[in-house]
Amino acid sequence: MKLSGIALRNVFRNGRRSLLSVTAVAVAALSITLLFALLEGIRADIRHNAWNYESGEVRIRNAEFDRYEYLNPVQYVVPDHRALAERLEQLPQVAALSPRINIPAVSFRGERQISARGIGLDFRMEQEYQEDLDLIVAEGRLPATGTSEAILGNRLARELGAGVGDTVTFLTQTRARTSNAFTVDVVGLAAFPVAALDRTAFLLPIEAAGHYMRMRDAASEVLLKSTDGRTEVLKAAVSALLSEEGPEGMNVASWTEVSGGYSYLQMADVVYRIIALFFFLLGSTVIVNTTMMTIHERTREIGTLSAMGMRGGQLVRLFFTEATYLGIAGSLAGVLAGAALAVPLQYTGIDFGAQMEMVDMDLSTVLYPVLNWRSTVLTFFYSLAVAMLASFVPARRAAKLQPVVALRV
Repeated sequence: MKLSGIALRNVFRNGRRSLLSVTAVAVAALSITLLFALLEGIRADIRHNAWNYESGEVRIRNAEFDRYEYLNPVQYVVPDHRALAERLEQLPQVAALSPRINIPAVSFRGERQISARGIGLDFRMEQEYQEDLDLIVAEGRLPATGTSEAILGNRLARELGAGVGDTVTFLTQTRARTSNAFTVDVVGLAAFPVAALDRTAFLLPIEAAGHYMRMRDAASEVLLKSTDGRTEVLKAAVSALLSEEGPEGMNVASWTEVSGGYSYLQMADVVYRIIALFFFLLGSTVIVNTTMMTIHERTREIGTLSAMGMRGGQLVRLFFTEATYLGIAGSLAGVLAGAALAVPLQYTGIDFGAQMEMVDMDLSTVLYPVLNWRSTVLTFFYSLAVAMLASFVPARRAAKLQPVVALRV
């Protein structure tokens, strides 16, 4: 009989023990499949939120603002944003752009001072920049162009005690470094995906924001998205345009340079892979124990096989093949079960709720795992390889047994 046939028969000789080994590997593979799906979902979520709310895929800012950002120097601006937008739209690398005016603001409720952040948007351009912009509207509608209307984040509205139809007055510092109070009409409430935005942000037309901040046709920043996802190509094209035609003193940065979430992703990717290795090693200990127990119980059988002419190398291959069968069954069951759980979660999401409110990065409160078939296939082979390697040491021990000694046991 071939070694593969003998190995398969041996796997079924003690079904309970084999089931334990398969289950251990399957649980490890299932856990890592879900972990990588969650990591892929976090990656997509951070990219989506960073591109739409924080930095764009590429961001244009006044270099002096970036230099003194911790002081919030609103006087450093991107001049004549409309003319700049017209030139940027001519670049073939630009799919959409969004000039924005940021308003650091506070509102007073009795003795309470409530911090807020206004974002002035060109809603016509923003509808192209954020195709899902309407989805953030939880109540009411988006502000109309040319009005003093605003839509508040849900939590900000609760803090202010304001709802649709109310007015709210804010105090800010203008580009001229003077104080200015302004009042907005609340026409909607927004459910921002990021807790920090929901707690502080309100959106208003860019014309009104420019008037309140005395911007004189300038913008705080311009965010851009590429046509093909090649961020560095877009950055190079924008940098070349600004170098040739101005305005001078601008800083062009990609989202990977300025997004705190991207730095987290780089670290998390390494950490999650270490966790995956730990899970697999933990699962492989069961295979080691199972193989060792099998060798102990089958010592006489090993002696008989050796006496009949089976060499040490063949014995190693025999136990190695048994572990391979167990590894294939466990890995396949684990990744299939993990995929079966991950696919529905891609649509329903996982609501982390209040736990995400303390996270200082662009993570949504609801995360949608994304099943990446490449990482799923790699998980299968990774768990299989660990299971096979775990059997090597006990298999070598079996090969070293002397036939005479083994037959006396």
